[in-house]
Amino acid sequence: MTSKESALLGQMEELGFSHGMIMTAMKILSQNKDAQDDALLYLYDEHPSEKQFIEYIAEMCE
Repeated sequence: MTSKESALLGQMEELGFSHGMIMTAMKILSQNKDAQDDALLYLYDEHPSEKQFIEYIAEMCE
């Protein structure tokens, strides 16, 4: 796991996201390093709910 992936994992855990959500997000985000940067900034800046983060990732995948 890269340091960026570790930071993503830690931030999602800190926000209380479910294990299934974290695993799904990590699988999707591991495919694109730029997406990891964007998602990490989004998590730090917005402190989204799990639902908001799901919507954010869905938009990234479109």
